Amino acid sequence: MARLLIVEDNQELASLIATVAQTRGHEALTVFTGESALEALGPHSRFDAALVDLLLPDIRGSEVLGALRAHAIPAIAVSGVYKGDRFAQEAIKVHGACAFFEKPFELDAVLNALEEAAGVTHGELLDEVDLLVLEELVQEPPGADEPALESVDSAAGPSEPSQPAPPEEPADVSEALPLPFAQRDAVWTEAVPAASRRRRQLPEWSLGGDLAHTSVPRLLNAYYEARHHGELKLRQGTVLKVVYFEAGRVVYAASNLAPERFGRFCLRKGALSEAQLAEAAGYAREHSLRTGDALLKRGLLSPKQRRQLLEEQVKDILWSTFAWTEGGYGFSPMRPQRADLVPLSLFPGDLILEGVTRTETLVALRQRMAPGRRLFPAADPPYGLHELKLDGPQAMLLAFADGTKTVEDLLALTDLSEREALATLRGLELSGVLEERQETPNRRQRISFGL
Repeated sequence: MARLLIVEDNQELASLIATVAQTRGHEALTVFTGESALEALGPHSRFDAALVDLLLPDIRGSEVLGALRAHAIPAIAVSGVYKGDRFAQEAIKVHGACAFFEKPFELDAVLNALEEAAGVTHGELLDEVDLLVLEELVQEPPGADEPALESVDSAAGPSEPSQPAPPEEPADVSEALPLPFAQRDAVWTEAVPAASRRRRQLPEWSLGGDLAHTSVPRLLNAYYEARHHGELKLRQGTVLKVVYFEAGRVVYAASNLAPERFGRFCLRKGALSEAQLAEAAGYAREHSLRTGDALLKRGLLSPKQRRQLLEEQVKDILWSTFAWTEGGYGFSPMRPQRADLVPLSLFPGDLILEGVTRTETLVALRQRMAPGRRLFPAADPPYGLHELKLDGPQAMLLAFADGTKTVEDLLALTDLSEREALATLRGLELSGVLEERQETPNRRQRISFGL
């Protein structure tokens, strides 16, 4: 086991890095500023390796690299702004980094480099841990509309739906956990009999976080920036939703709400009648099929229609969580293993922009985007502007949002309606492309586009 220092100002990305490191058996302390990193390097500190973002909100990442080198702590440098061989060579040869990764990066590759720098054997990936019975989470019983998200053990059969367990404070780790994991809840605690656990489990303290400290769009950004695969569980009261990712893109989502199951969703969209849904459900029960497969076999949906409806269903499930400010969430780097899942690949940046436009009311948008707010381009956005689907007026609005104009000014400049303009600005802020900067005096503030 290694003790790692994660210096990254994107709190959701930092939390994801720390969580996956913990699943490999390491201890991770996460800090969000250069000053906090320097304070962590006290006389009694002990770190085996560190990860440092070169663009920090207060001091240069190169200064942190220098302090780490003085303490003989090997470091990995990452950046989404400083790119190319020049900066890589400068970070390694001048400032002593062991390796350099451009954002977005493959998180597993970064963790492998951290483990190598720390001199430890490559950790066991959570894909090999039989902790959650993912098969049953994405598999519906014959004739059901959509998975009920029950905890099911492959040998024991279905159990009662899981309930949040009381927070458990393990020894000597709460201070090391980044927000929002420091206020964790056991968001998912499926009851798998001890006899069936042949491999080590994910530590309880890395399973959960509190949505009061973040938002679902920001969690989507973190997954995409790390190009990570896995699942994200979201719980509010008795409502449970699960989102699955491959390389940072959404590939599936499920909910335990009956109206959000696939058959009911098709009915709500007018793609099926009540009689057709009943016919498909009966056929699925008789032949032990999923409802979607039964709809195909009965000729009630074409493969193209099924895929389109499934994409819309996944979007609706996801968008319904965007406004959640209470509840819990949890990361798990596990991949859906079922071969019969319809292959989807939904880009989170467009999901966020479209979701805000579809779901936010004008009243809510006016509250969130106050007239006096000033939005700046983020220095290190999770998405490239070429990746986002912006029409002409939206792209022009983004160009105007340079920090010199208020929201009220931007509304006067754009050809978009008030609701369209506010939704675009809100979506770009949630996706991390725009940000509101708090101008606070800091004598050490030296942000520079050079190491």
